[in-house]
Amino acid sequence: MQETFDFKPEVSLVDPFEDITAWDFIQTRTALNEEGGLSGEELNYFIAAIKKAGFEDLYDQTETQERTYFLLNNRAFIGAGNVIQIVTGSSSVAEGETPEQVMERVDTPEKMEKLRAVLKYHIVTSYVAQLSLAERDVPYLFQTLIPGDDGLIALTRNDRWNININTNPAPLPPTALSQPEGVYRANYVFKNGIGHFIQDPVRNKPY
Repeated sequence: MQETFDFKPEVSLVDPFEDITAWDFIQTRTALNEEGGLSGEELNYFIAAIKKAGFEDLYDQTETQERTYFLLNNRAFIGAGNVIQIVTGSSSVAEGETPEQVMERVDTPEKMEKLRAVLKYHIVTSYVAQLSLAERDVPYLFQTLIPGDDGLIALTRNDRWNININTNPAPLPPTALSQPEGVYRANYVFKNGIGHFIQDPVRNKPY
């Protein structure tokens, strides 16, 4: 028989961000790459977009923990999904142009409406961790901050507990299922919800 002992894990089992809000965390993710440019992994454009939309309070609120924040990294703004194209009408970014300067091109009520819709569609009004999706390959529908059916999002997890967004056979329109996305960094626990990183925006209907 093995003697009784106190197990001391070599890794911390404490959520390192549980005492800060999603907004506090987001603002820390601005590191540059080795060449001194914007790292695709970070949230520089996301920060600029949130500030431009005036949505800081949505990510800093502490009234509820029932929030899931999909964190759109820099690749989501300049990659295949191209949030910059969605909200400004042009995907071009001039050399040396900062994320703040890019967001200054959101200069009409119509562009601002699109920007706010993109951000609201990536905030779910429930706390959804990997373990929240009890059965694998089953689409679970959740409501985002966009009201009604247009604001529904479908989350599915596979046998490795990876979370996928808006994948078939979810009961969503083809416009949603045509642009699925996978979470690549999951379960950042904040005091006002939980966050997951994604590299392309998702949608229900075109913005």
